[in-house]
Amino acid sequence: MTPSWFVFGPDDGEVRHLRPPARSGAVTIMVDPKNTGSQRLAMGHQRLGPGSVIPVHLHERQDEILFVHAGQATLILEDQRVPAAEGTTVFVPEGVWHGVVNAGDGILHLLWIITPPGLEEMFRGISAPPGAERRPMTADEFTDLARRHGMHVRPQGT
Repeated sequence: MTPSWFVFGPDDGEVRHLRPPARSGAVTIMVDPKNTGSQRLAMGHQRLGPGSVIPVHLHERQDEILFVHAGQATLILEDQRVPAAEGTTVFVPEGVWHGVVNAGDGILHLLWIITPPGLEEMFRGISAPPGAERRPMTADEFTDLARRHGMHVRPQGT
């Protein structure tokens, strides 16, 4: 019988290391159809090194919640830059351009929740499990992979 609930400790979940050109970072996928059977949402934790960026993008059919668990971020929401200290929560409905910059000197820890699931498969595509080769991705490869998962990346400079 499949459990109806899960408890994740701080070292639990499916750890994935982001592939270059990401400067540094990892994502841990916890709740999704593959790991828990959830068909309604996906949830994970992302770690970004100093100066690292989640590029400005939008989701065609998913709402997202971002929670700054630790560190300092600058959120890009449409054309605004919003500082986000530890403890900040932001709701991003589908179709809204958004991105994140690690604005601090340490690791930025972000919790993300997305509904319906799907973004976690994009994360699997842009990362590798621990110990696996992290083959670099071109910008075009990243953009194409993102599109396959309903995510549009804003071209640089727009």
